[in-house]
Amino acid sequence: MAKAITLKDLLAAEDVQEKVADLPFEQGLALLEELVEKVESGSLPLDSAISAYERGVNVLNHLRALLEGAEKKLEQLQSGS
Repeated sequence: MAKAITLKDLLAAEDVQEKVADLPFEQGLALLEELVEKVESGSLPLDSAISAYERGVNVLNHLRALLEGAEKKLEQLQSGS
């Protein structure tokens, strides 16, 4: 089981893709929602907001990949493969 990642961990990570590689979908979605709230609050300086946005894109791409994998698995199950 992957170690839980906090928003603080994500914002401090040097290699975001490696940090989120084993992130379960539900935890990733919660993390992304928390990140969006932080950026939209306007509490971050511009450079930090841009960095947070970039990290959010990495999490979003990971979540999309998980959804695509789940969709393929469901298609295989439906086709009887």
